[in-house]
Amino acid sequence: MWCLLHPAVGGVIIQRVEGESEKPPNLWGGDMGELGRDFTLRQLRTFICAARMGNFTDAAAELGISQPAVSDQITLLEGRLGHRLFRRRRGTTPVLTIEGVELLEKAEELVQTSEAMRREDDGQRSQRVRISIGPWLRDHYLKPLLPRIYREHAGLALEVTPVIPRLDIHSAMERGRVDLVVYTVGQLIEGWPNAKVVAEVETAIVGRSGIRRRLESGAEVIEDLQFILPATGNFGEHWQERQLQALGIKLRKPIVYIEFPDVIQQMVEDGQGVTMLMTEQQVARSIFEGKLETFGPRLPSMKRVIARSKHAPSAAEFVERHLSAAFTRPPMFGAAV
Repeated sequence: MWCLLHPAVGGVIIQRVEGESEKPPNLWGGDMGELGRDFTLRQLRTFICAARMGNFTDAAAELGISQPAVSDQITLLEGRLGHRLFRRRRGTTPVLTIEGVELLEKAEELVQTSEAMRREDDGQRSQRVRISIGPWLRDHYLKPLLPRIYREHAGLALEVTPVIPRLDIHSAMERGRVDLVVYTVGQLIEGWPNAKVVAEVETAIVGRSGIRRRLESGAEVIEDLQFILPATGNFGEHWQERQLQALGIKLRKPIVYIEFPDVIQQMVEDGQGVTMLMTEQQVARSIFEGKLETFGPRLPSMKRVIARSKHAPSAAEFVERHLSAAFTRPPMFGAAV
């Protein structure tokens, strides 16, 4: 018989008895080394704990299980591997065999790698990205991207929040209420974190087909037209009114404000008035189909801005990158990317 105090395993005693087989009792019959059964991480964790604690009773207390359960897990692991890991005799402290010492280092590496992979996977699954984006941009840019986003970043949780008023955006991002904000503005807003202009968006005065001919013939004048403008701040917060003033157009009828761009479009197509909208929006298709047409002075373009909170998870940058690329292309009407 010989003994060894091995500092690499925290002073655990390793013992070999000459002439005695290192194989555990064969619980299943046949050669255990050839059974082909896989060991589990639970068995490895139990083995590591027992080796480090020095006895099965303390390992059971540490793991929150019974002492017989520890013994069963060790026996199962020995059966999978085909050799003993501990020398156990009634009334004595279990000691590691040579094979047990060799396994201990490898088992710790396996368990640490598994836990690191799980933490990484859990972190990816738990990444929730909250984005504030208007309904039209959501439907025509974000939704077509979703299959690709979820395919390339499995487990990402994307939450669309209501549009945040421009004056509240900085506060919302500082407090971690939102991760990404998409806005279309006349100029870049100072103070927004990680904000960048990703696209220039053409705007125009739009009316029912034939309005340009009536204005050119003198049958109508632009000052007498009924303007119907978006009531929300998402389209520039009075940007339209400022453009009319800059162009010297003094309207004789009060402006009608409607909250929903699609309703404005329908009213304009029905001849109830004219409007000022970004030409990429619903009007793009209607202009192509001849239902609407642009007229009047050329308007400056708007700037599409994406801002990302400094508190946003890493997945937010992934979503931002895909949206930024999408905004450089024409809007997609229900097609998948």
